[in-house]
Amino acid sequence: MLNSLKIKRFRALEDFSVSRLGRVNLIVGKNNAGKSTVLEALQIYAAGGRVSLLETLAKQHGEWVSHERAHDWAGWDAQQLASRQQDGSAPFVGFFSGRIFPDSDEGIEIGENAAESRLYIEHGYYLEWQAPIHGEADMQALLYRRVSKDKTAEAETASQAIALQAALFIKKGARQCITDLNGRRIRSGSIQTLPCACIPSGFVSMDDMANEWDNIALTDDQEVVKSALQLMTPDFMDISFVKSNDQGLTRTAKIRLRGTPHPVPLGSMGDGMLRVLQITLKIFAARGGLLLIDEFENGLHYSVQEKIWNLIFQLAEQLDIQVFATTHSWDCIESFAKVAVAQQGSEGVLFRMGRSARTSDHGKVIATVFDENQLLNITQADVEV
Repeated sequence: MLNSLKIKRFRALEDFSVSRLGRVNLIVGKNNAGKSTVLEALQIYAAGGRVSLLETLAKQHGEWVSHERAHDWAGWDAQQLASRQQDGSAPFVGFFSGRIFPDSDEGIEIGENAAESRLYIEHGYYLEWQAPIHGEADMQALLYRRVSKDKTAEAETASQAIALQAALFIKKGARQCITDLNGRRIRSGSIQTLPCACIPSGFVSMDDMANEWDNIALTDDQEVVKSALQLMTPDFMDISFVKSNDQGLTRTAKIRLRGTPHPVPLGSMGDGMLRVLQITLKIFAARGGLLLIDEFENGLHYSVQEKIWNLIFQLAEQLDIQVFATTHSWDCIESFAKVAVAQQGSEGVLFRMGRSARTSDHGKVIATVFDENQLLNITQADVEV
């Protein structure tokens, strides 16, 4: 479990830190404060910087990814690469603050305040060049390969290179892997990962939920999901995922209600039932890792939010999960604070994100942490966080 959080040079978070985290963490702030960016960084951290995830996230932002490029980066020199950065067409450049690869070997850092525990993603170069054997100019040249994070040091070698490729250096602890911007591994290394389940601000697809249900079917976990759905609809009795009437392999959820003679489509029960189902299913998928919830309150009436928070706190402790959720809702903050104070086994922490007013901070995004006692005082006084 993360006890603190440090994010450097990732999108708008140039140097962001949270001094203290709990088992369950709620992130608040205005629009564009960086709340979703924190969740994205945590997702990358849990995946160990996996390139396929970076490509997926880049596509979600409408940014260039490796297989969409019209040119092969092999054979491009550093000056040509820099020109591609300027128009935003270099793959993965959007992840770096300022949307440009740094000149130095400093890159993205995500993890705890202790530097040795962070995930590092740096930009560098992979070169191949030919040179004759020393003293044997008439003999066949040898092929040399080298990787480096120093752009200036490669300038001389680049003029001789038959292949110059930009690369990402990904390191976590003592393990490192290097991949070019086509996603091909140059140097393999097993980087430690964590289970991670993500719930977007919208809704998880029905097929995704069906797959999660299959993973817990006929176990005690499915009874927990059913109990959660009863919090929303007391007449709920059972749920099943069945093939939809449409062509293909799509499945849909149907539920059984007390006093109703036939199954009822889950979608007809309102957004609250869908939201609770996806939250509880994803909790079990995050066992032993991270659960990330964007805009927790979506679809949930304020009257049930306290019950859902109570369930999340209990399951997070039982399943060894660390939860990070974002919200815009004061009702969500209030219900979170009540449960965080009442729960003895799991600590709840809220941190607010916003631009620093200090001149020396140059308007960077900072976090203000509120522990359980502070939260109780705030909600009792009805003070806007």
